[in-house]
Amino acid sequence: MTSTLPRAGDRSAQHGQALVEFALTLPLLAALMMGVFEFGVALAANIGINRAAQGGAHIAASAGNIAGADCLILDEIERAVMLPNDRAAIEDVRIELTDLSGDTVFATNSWSRSGTTQCEVADGLLLDVPYTLASEGYPDTARCTVLGGCPTMTPARTTVDNIGVVVRYNHSWITPLGHLLPLVGGVDGTGWTFEQRNIFRMEPQR
Repeated sequence: MTSTLPRAGDRSAQHGQALVEFALTLPLLAALMMGVFEFGVALAANIGINRAAQGGAHIAASAGNIAGADCLILDEIERAVMLPNDRAAIEDVRIELTDLSGDTVFATNSWSRSGTTQCEVADGLLLDVPYTLASEGYPDTARCTVLGGCPTMTPARTTVDNIGVVVRYNHSWITPLGHLLPLVGGVDGTGWTFEQRNIFRMEPQR
Protein backbone atom coordinates (compact mmCIF):
# COMPACT_ATOMS: atom_id res chain seq x y z
CA MET A 1 0.00 0.00 0.00
CA THR A 2 1.40 3.40 -1.08
CA SER A 3 1.59 6.15 1.59
CA THR A 4 0.00 9.55 0.72
CA LEU A 5 1.46 11.48 3.64
CA PRO A 6 3.44 14.58 2.54
CA ARG A 7 7.16 14.32 2.94
CA ALA A 8 9.06 16.65 5.24
CA GLY A 9 10.66 18.35 2.23
CA ASP A 10 7.24 19.08 0.69
CA ARG A 11 5.96 20.62 3.92
CA SER A 12 9.04 22.80 4.17
CA ALA A 13 8.61 24.02 0.58
CA GLN A 14 4.93 24.87 1.16
CA HIS A 15 5.80 26.75 4.33
CA GLY A 16 8.50 28.72 2.52
CA GLN A 17 6.11 29.55 -0.33
CA ALA A 18 3.52 30.84 2.17
CA LEU A 19 6.12 33.08 3.80
CA VAL A 20 7.13 34.52 0.43
CA GLU A 21 3.50 35.21 -0.52
CA PHE A 22 2.87 36.85 2.85
CA ALA A 23 5.98 39.02 2.46
CA LEU A 24 4.80 40.13 -0.99
CA THR A 25 1.26 41.00 0.10
CA LEU A 26 2.15 42.64 3.43
CA PRO A 27 3.26 46.01 1.91
CA LEU A 28 0.05 46.16 -0.14
CA LEU A 29 -2.08 45.46 2.93
CA ALA A 30 -0.16 48.05 4.95
CA ALA A 31 -0.60 50.66 2.19
CA LEU A 32 -4.33 49.87 1.98
CA MET A 33 -4.74 50.25 5.75
CA MET A 34 -2.78 53.53 5.77
CA GLY A 35 -4.83 54.81 2.84
CA VAL A 36 -8.14 54.07 4.56
CA PHE A 37 -6.90 55.73 7.75
CA GLU A 38 -5.35 58.72 5.95
CA PHE A 39 -8.36 59.55 3.83
CA GLY A 40 -10.74 58.91 6.72
CA VAL A 41 -8.94 61.55 8.79
CA ALA A 42 -8.80 63.92 5.78
CA LEU A 43 -12.54 63.53 5.23
CA ALA A 44 -13.18 64.28 8.91
CA ALA A 45 -11.00 67.41 8.57
CA ASN A 46 -13.00 68.52 5.55
CA ILE A 47 -16.30 68.05 7.38
CA GLY A 48 -14.96 69.90 10.44
CA ILE A 49 -13.84 72.90 8.38
CA ASN A 50 -17.18 72.98 6.57
CA ARG A 51 -18.87 73.12 9.97
CA ALA A 52 -16.61 76.01 11.01
CA ALA A 53 -17.38 77.92 7.80
CA GLN A 54 -21.08 77.30 8.36
CA GLY A 55 -20.87 78.65 11.91
CA GLY A 56 -18.97 81.71 10.69
CA ALA A 57 -21.53 82.39 7.95
CA HIS A 58 -24.38 82.10 10.44
CA ILE A 59 -22.71 84.69 12.68
CA ALA A 60 -22.09 86.89 9.62
CA ALA A 61 -25.79 86.81 8.75
CA SER A 62 -26.76 87.66 12.33
CA ALA A 63 -24.11 90.32 12.97
CA GLY A 64 -24.94 92.27 9.81
CA ASN A 65 -23.16 95.62 9.67
CA ILE A 66 -22.34 96.09 13.35
CA ALA A 67 -18.84 97.27 14.20
CA GLY A 68 -16.42 94.39 14.65
CA ALA A 69 -18.59 91.91 12.76
CA ASP A 70 -15.56 90.27 11.15
CA CYS A 71 -13.98 89.60 14.54
CA LEU A 72 -17.18 87.88 15.67
CA ILE A 73 -17.09 85.73 12.55
CA LEU A 74 -13.43 84.81 12.99
CA ASP A 75 -13.92 84.07 16.68
CA GLU A 76 -16.76 81.67 15.85
CA ILE A 77 -14.58 79.89 13.29
CA GLU A 78 -11.83 79.47 15.88
CA ARG A 79 -14.31 78.05 18.40
CA ALA A 80 -15.80 75.65 15.85
CA VAL A 81 -12.47 74.07 14.82
CA MET A 82 -11.97 71.05 17.09
CA LEU A 83 -9.67 68.05 17.23
CA PRO A 84 -8.38 66.34 15.17
CA ASN A 85 -8.27 69.62 13.20
CA ASP A 86 -5.70 72.24 14.12
CA ARG A 87 -6.70 75.93 14.21
CA ALA A 88 -3.13 76.88 13.29
CA ALA A 89 -3.58 75.03 9.97
CA ILE A 90 -6.17 77.57 8.81
CA GLU A 91 -4.46 79.59 6.08
CA ASP A 92 -7.00 82.34 5.59
CA VAL A 93 -10.66 83.30 5.81
CA ARG A 94 -12.59 85.28 3.21
CA ILE A 95 -15.81 87.15 3.94
CA GLU A 96 -17.66 87.80 0.70
CA LEU A 97 -20.56 89.70 -0.76
CA THR A 98 -21.85 87.13 -3.22
CA ASP A 99 -24.89 85.81 -4.99
CA LEU A 100 -26.70 82.97 -3.24
CA SER A 101 -25.04 80.31 -5.38
CA GLY A 102 -21.53 81.67 -4.76
CA ASP A 103 -20.82 81.84 -8.50
CA THR A 104 -20.35 85.62 -8.48
CA VAL A 105 -18.35 87.43 -5.78
CA PHE A 106 -18.80 91.20 -5.71
CA ALA A 107 -16.51 92.17 -2.81
CA THR A 108 -14.24 90.44 -0.32
CA ASN A 109 -12.47 90.90 3.00
CA SER A 110 -9.49 88.58 3.26
CA TRP A 111 -8.02 87.65 6.65
CA SER A 112 -4.77 85.71 7.03
CA ARG A 113 -4.28 83.63 10.15
CA SER A 114 -1.30 85.49 11.56
CA GLY A 115 -0.69 88.21 14.11
CA THR A 116 -3.54 89.54 16.24
CA THR A 117 -6.39 91.95 15.60
CA GLN A 118 -8.43 93.57 18.36
CA CYS A 119 -12.00 94.72 17.70
CA GLU A 120 -14.49 96.57 19.82
CA VAL A 121 -17.65 94.57 19.27
CA ALA A 122 -20.24 96.00 21.71
CA ASP A 123 -20.41 98.43 24.64
CA GLY A 124 -16.64 98.69 24.89
CA LEU A 125 -16.13 94.90 24.80
CA LEU A 126 -12.79 94.08 23.15
CA LEU A 127 -12.24 90.87 21.23
CA ASP A 128 -8.83 89.59 20.07
CA VAL A 129 -8.58 87.21 17.12
CA PRO A 130 -5.40 85.61 15.70
CA TYR A 131 -5.89 87.12 12.25
CA THR A 132 -4.61 90.05 10.22
CA LEU A 133 -6.66 91.86 7.57
CA ALA A 134 -4.91 91.23 4.25
CA SER A 135 -7.36 93.10 2.02
CA GLU A 136 -10.58 95.00 2.69
CA GLY A 137 -13.15 95.26 -0.05
CA TYR A 138 -16.25 94.50 2.01
CA PRO A 139 -16.14 96.50 5.28
CA ASP A 140 -18.90 96.00 7.83
CA THR A 141 -20.30 99.46 7.05
CA ALA A 142 -20.89 98.37 3.42
CA ARG A 143 -23.20 95.46 4.29
CA CYS A 144 -26.87 95.81 3.49
CA THR A 145 -29.29 94.63 6.16
CA VAL A 146 -32.34 96.48 4.81
CA LEU A 147 -35.01 94.19 3.38
CA GLY A 148 -35.95 96.82 0.80
CA GLY A 149 -32.33 97.09 -0.37
CA CYS A 150 -29.55 99.67 -0.29
CA PRO A 151 -29.59 101.57 -3.62
CA THR A 152 -26.91 104.05 -2.52
CA MET A 153 -24.29 101.36 -1.86
CA THR A 154 -21.88 100.09 -4.49
CA PRO A 155 -22.95 97.78 -5.97
CA ALA A 156 -26.59 98.82 -5.42
CA ARG A 157 -28.69 96.21 -3.65
CA THR A 158 -32.39 95.52 -4.04
CA THR A 159 -32.56 93.51 -0.80
CA VAL A 160 -30.32 92.28 2.01
CA ASP A 161 -26.86 90.89 1.21
CA ASN A 162 -25.92 87.29 0.69
CA ILE A 163 -22.78 86.91 2.78
CA GLY A 164 -20.35 84.05 2.29
CA VAL A 165 -17.57 82.78 4.54
CA VAL A 166 -14.73 80.75 3.01
CA VAL A 167 -12.20 78.93 5.19
CA ARG A 168 -8.99 77.66 3.53
CA TYR A 169 -7.22 74.92 5.46
CA ASN A 170 -4.07 72.83 5.06
CA HIS A 171 -4.47 69.26 6.28
CA SER A 172 -1.11 67.57 6.92
CA TRP A 173 -0.71 63.89 6.13
CA ILE A 174 -0.30 61.60 9.12
CA THR A 175 1.19 58.46 7.54
CA PRO A 176 4.13 58.00 5.14
CA LEU A 177 1.63 57.22 2.38
CA GLY A 178 0.98 60.93 1.89
CA HIS A 179 4.52 61.46 0.58
CA LEU A 180 3.71 59.17 -2.36
CA LEU A 181 0.69 61.17 -3.53
CA PRO A 182 0.88 63.02 -6.86
CA LEU A 183 0.86 66.79 -7.18
CA VAL A 184 -2.76 67.18 -8.31
CA GLY A 185 -5.79 69.06 -7.04
CA GLY A 186 -4.11 70.72 -4.07
CA VAL A 187 -2.69 67.37 -2.94
CA ASP A 188 1.06 66.95 -2.52
CA GLY A 189 3.58 65.14 -0.37
CA THR A 190 3.00 67.35 2.66
CA GLY A 191 -0.76 67.62 2.76
CA TRP A 192 -4.03 68.65 1.20
CA THR A 193 -5.13 72.27 0.93
CA PHE A 194 -8.86 72.73 0.54
CA GLU A 195 -11.49 75.34 1.26
CA GLN A 196 -15.10 75.28 2.39
CA ARG A 197 -17.67 78.01 1.72
CA ASN A 198 -21.06 78.62 3.26
CA ILE A 199 -23.47 81.39 2.27
CA PHE A 200 -26.36 82.85 4.26
CA ARG A 201 -28.86 85.57 3.52
CA MET A 202 -28.41 88.42 6.01
CA GLU A 203 -31.10 88.79 8.62
CA PRO A 204 -33.01 92.05 7.99
CA GLN A 205 -32.44 94.62 10.73
CA ARG A 206 -35.19 96.98 9.58
